[in-house]
Amino acid sequence: MMETSSEAQSRVLSEAVARVAALWSIGDDMLGEILGIAGNRAADLRNGTFRLARPDPAFRAGQYLVRLFQELAVLIGDDRSVMAWLQTENMDLGGRPIDLVRTEGGSRELLSYVETRRHRPDSGGAK
Repeated sequence: MMETSSEAQSRVLSEAVARVAALWSIGDDMLGEILGIAGNRAADLRNGTFRLARPDPAFRAGQYLVRLFQELAVLIGDDRSVMAWLQTENMDLGGRPIDLVRTEGGSRELLSYVETRRHRPDSGGAK
């Protein structure tokens, strides 16, 4: 039986979110907080027994997380440098970027900040 388009989107996004969480060492409780789901559901997401699905807010939160990962990969490069940036206080953002990811509003703000930095002509990386 073939996957529908929405099933494929759900699978791909769920797998991508799980990979980002693993690369960024995001635990189940924090991943649950980011996605607006319980920590045990985040654990299920990691092991493939739960998928994010439209129109749930968790699907949108997952999209923000994956987009942020993609933007930071282009802007900063290697995973170690991205992790260092996420964990470091940022005066422009008023705190550590990783802490902003915990809410949808914070994720939107952080994504906007990173996209703006990436598309600036004088951008030498997120600072």
